[in-house]
Amino acid sequence: MVATQELRDLKVSLGIGFGKFVGDDDIQNPLSLLSKEFDFRPNRSKNFDKGGTPSYDKWFRGDATMFGGVEYFFSNLKGLSIKLEYDPYDYSDFSARNRKDALDSLRKKDSDINIGFSLPYNKYLTIDASYIKGNTFNLSFNVGATFNGRLRKNKDFKPNITKVSENSNNEMAFYEDLLHNLNTNNLLMQTASLSDNKLDVSISTSQHRNAIRSSSYAGFIAHEVFLKHDIDVSQINISHINAGIELNNISYILKHLDKNSNVPVEIVQKYTALDSGNKENYKKHAFKPSISFPVIFSSLKPALVAHIGNPEKFYFGGIDLQHNTEIQFSRNLLFTSQINIRLDDNFKNTISGPGSKMEHVRTDLVDYLKEDDMHIKRMQLDYIWSPYKDFYTKISGGIYETMFGGIGIEALYKPFSKKYNIGFELFHVKQRAFEQKFNFQDYSTTTGHINFSYKFIAGIESNISYGRYLAKDDGFTFDLSRTTNSGFKAGIYFTRTDVPAELFGEGSFDKGFYFQIPMDLITGRYQGEYFSFKLSPLTRDGGAKLIHDKDLRGLIYNTTHYELNRQWKGFSN
Repeated sequence: MVATQELRDLKVSLGIGFGKFVGDDDIQNPLSLLSKEFDFRPNRSKNFDKGGTPSYDKWFRGDATMFGGVEYFFSNLKGLSIKLEYDPYDYSDFSARNRKDALDSLRKKDSDINIGFSLPYNKYLTIDASYIKGNTFNLSFNVGATFNGRLRKNKDFKPNITKVSENSNNEMAFYEDLLHNLNTNNLLMQTASLSDNKLDVSISTSQHRNAIRSSSYAGFIAHEVFLKHDIDVSQINISHINAGIELNNISYILKHLDKNSNVPVEIVQKYTALDSGNKENYKKHAFKPSISFPVIFSSLKPALVAHIGNPEKFYFGGIDLQHNTEIQFSRNLLFTSQINIRLDDNFKNTISGPGSKMEHVRTDLVDYLKEDDMHIKRMQLDYIWSPYKDFYTKISGGIYETMFGGIGIEALYKPFSKKYNIGFELFHVKQRAFEQKFNFQDYSTTTGHINFSYKFIAGIESNISYGRYLAKDDGFTFDLSRTTNSGFKAGIYFTRTDVPAELFGEGSFDKGFYFQIPMDLITGRYQGEYFSFKLSPLTRDGGAKLIHDKDLRGLIYNTTHYELNRQWKGFSN
């Protein structure tokens, strides 16, 4: 327990520690005044053998010690600070538990007083030098960043608006020029319609996650094209299309999109109407550019393969050559595939021994990762549509992931004016053979969940799902995360099912954390890709969920007032 107080250029910390914090200078536990139970600290927790359970019977118990430090900042020396601390820690007992093979030369301690200097080189890098334990000089370099804003400034939006159409019909020429200029700027126009002194236009973009940014860019381009064609319009309605679904409709007053207007964004926000999409809106537009289906996208790239948390070994890794394909047979019918071939890894000499008494729905994962011939990671066909406003559905089939394939349905209700959404998913799947072609093993199951999500203030979101997992265990998963305005997301989760800790194995129950970093925070250009990391300390069979592509909760975004209203920092005219 530590308290810290800042006094101008001085920071003072004072704390009390227990357990391994206690070195030679121990004091009577002050919590003993509350209860004599705090006098005794057991050597081993009652929960020691279960794993994944807090050792609460050892908290704040036994002898105690005081520790603390001061840090002084030299205001005229570019943030340089000097630190002085009292550190009673017993390093011979730190993780080594006084083992005889622990290196005494590294753990030996001649003094409890440490001194150091810290110099911020720039906003990302800090250099620290210190003399610790009375016998060791330490030099460290710390690199850190906050992802609440951009690490690199993106280029200003300055499109070159050109007039290319030679059509004698001014309205048709406007549509053709609008199509050309939107597509040139990766705001792919789907449909458009001029009527009643307003323009309706639908776009699709994978480059922007922020719908206010992409819609204001599209509105700015439309405004400039209007000027070239002398068309009088006062309102522009812009909608975003994804997988044939209209996600939203954003209605601007046209003069607010004039680069010379200098209207404050607060005023634009006040007079801009937001709404979720309507399944028939964009299909009724007058101008519909022809699309020759099927449309095929493909890429070939190296891909890292990593598995963290196997009971036998903490980390496995390798690198694959990965071929990704997406075929759009129509706006709503999509086929995706991911085919890999191994280049190098450390899986080959590993003996898989999960020691699990449950059905091996996850603990055999290393046997799949050993496959170094060409193998299919995913081959999935999806039909996605919106039968009613704010209601979205999907049916799918194929190879969902490394270990399972099958068929399934998914539904999502996401009301525009609310902060919650309710989803449902149901899949019948069969376990794949280790070579990951088109063969399957005997094990099959039906898995499904009811999902409820609620968004709080400051981007905090809670998700709870209840249902049946891959090993036929029943229970719930709780997930708590926060998404910043920049798109950075971090969260924690845990799962409890009807599987007892003894059957689940080491760890007692599934739990972990994850984060997502939008790549445009680093690259300096807008793009939709993320760097994602998820860690579950141990991979077990209990509480295992099916992994499938194009999950509706990820696919259907920017469809509520809450989501759109948080994006006004992206507005640009």
